[in-house]
Amino acid sequence: METAMLQFRHAGSAPSMDEVCRLFSLAPDELDRQFGVIATDPADGLYTVLIDARAAPRVSAALAARPAHPAEGLFANPPIEPFDLPDD
Repeated sequence: METAMLQFRHAGSAPSMDEVCRLFSLAPDELDRQFGVIATDPADGLYTVLIDARAAPRVSAALAARPAHPAEGLFANPPIEPFDLPDD
């Protein structure tokens, strides 16, 4: 699954995966359950999940319906791979 990173605000304790699905109209298989819900900045109520990139339009619509916050949004999640070893 190609993923996108979703960062969002949530009042109170960390939301469950099921709650994230309800908040952003996601099917359970559109969330990376192994990644889980990461507390990006728990003091500010910011959390991050990985979503199926194909769900991005629905998530964008759900974000647009919420009060705007500059830290909320969808972000690219490119693969991170090591560079080749330098030539000796």
